[in-house]
Amino acid sequence: FKQKTAYEMLRSLVGSEMCIRDRFTMLVLKLCIGVIVWLVIITFILGTTALGALFYQKYAKYNEQNVESQDGSSNVDEDTKKTNKEAFMGLFIFFWAVAAISFLLVCCFFNRIRLVIAILKAAADFVKDVCSALLVPPVMFTFQIMLYVSWLITLVYLYSTGEQKRPQEGWPFASIEVDQRLEGQLAYHLFGLLWINAFIIALGQFILASSAGIWYFMRQQMNSPVRTSVFRALRYHMGSLAFGSLILAIVQFIRITFEYIKKKSYAMGVPENAVTKFIFKCMKCCLACFERFIKFINTQAYIQVALTGKSFCSSAIAAFYLIFRNTVVFGMTHGLSIIFVFVGKLFITVIPTIAGFLVITQVEDISKRISSPISLCICLSLIHISEPTRQAEISYAVFCLKKKKYNI
Repeated sequence: FKQKTAYEMLRSLVGSEMCIRDRFTMLVLKLCIGVIVWLVIITFILGTTALGALFYQKYAKYNEQNVESQDGSSNVDEDTKKTNKEAFMGLFIFFWAVAAISFLLVCCFFNRIRLVIAILKAAADFVKDVCSALLVPPVMFTFQIMLYVSWLITLVYLYSTGEQKRPQEGWPFASIEVDQRLEGQLAYHLFGLLWINAFIIALGQFILASSAGIWYFMRQQMNSPVRTSVFRALRYHMGSLAFGSLILAIVQFIRITFEYIKKKSYAMGVPENAVTKFIFKCMKCCLACFERFIKFINTQAYIQVALTGKSFCSSAIAAFYLIFRNTVVFGMTHGLSIIFVFVGKLFITVIPTIAGFLVITQVEDISKRISSPISLCICLSLIHISEPTRQAEISYAVFCLKKKKYNI
């Protein structure tokens, strides 16, 4: 009875606050975006200036008096004193140079920073006006969970088709011999997982970008932009999404194959020395960087597909040139979006959890039914903090829309 009551309470708390909380969060972020951006910039410049002044004071003390050792019985030798003076002077110059360069960059890119703030405010307006967009990430995450579960079940059945061997002494389970045929089937099964997973992610990104486009251009006549975007994706752009996810799946499969080859190489007697480790780590780093590049280009290409309706390749080229022409704004938008994603997650995690704890403990009718309010609040906080957000992608989409509308 207590477990059932706790479940009902958890469900009612999450459901009742979700819409109000999300709208309130977007409103707060919109009002605070400009303040937070300029506060971060000013704090960074003042902080680097203060650090430079602190190291200059340390440097000045070495010029005014002799530095005594910890026991006070002898002075530090001249070499140590000279080294410390040079170190403090170098740090003083470094931090003040960073502060000066940062101040000059802020002066040069003042209008660009204002544009980034406007983009983030527009993204907050989109999330506030189109509440159904908040359901896209959880739904896509549910599809991914279903994919992983079905993939694991199929993997067990597929792996059991190999030739069975008698179990070793003291081990109750039989072992499976993986021959060349089974290796190929497992590789094919793994590639299918990577491709479908990348397609689900691409579908979610497309739906959000398309919804932002419908909201931006047809704000007065829009009717369920998320539902319209789902129809557009499944009816007109399945090929583009599948092709982009295929490229990403190939790159990810190459990374996994590389790890498999590295493991087999060491098993076959390749010396595990510093040279081979260095070569393998360099290759691993290059593949990881290439995968991140493909993910970034794919995201921008899906946004262009959603906005223009063109093919994946044409959209990828257009996205690349758009980013190349507006590197500063894209970099600022991406960096500030990461900050606000963190602030948003912190905000929607801490405040509702505290509110839920107060409701559970202070309302007498509820507190009598629940024996462990702490565990219920922990579950509530995990639900909030696991709620994905696509603020960065929405900001990119709004920026692309502005560039397209004003033809700049």
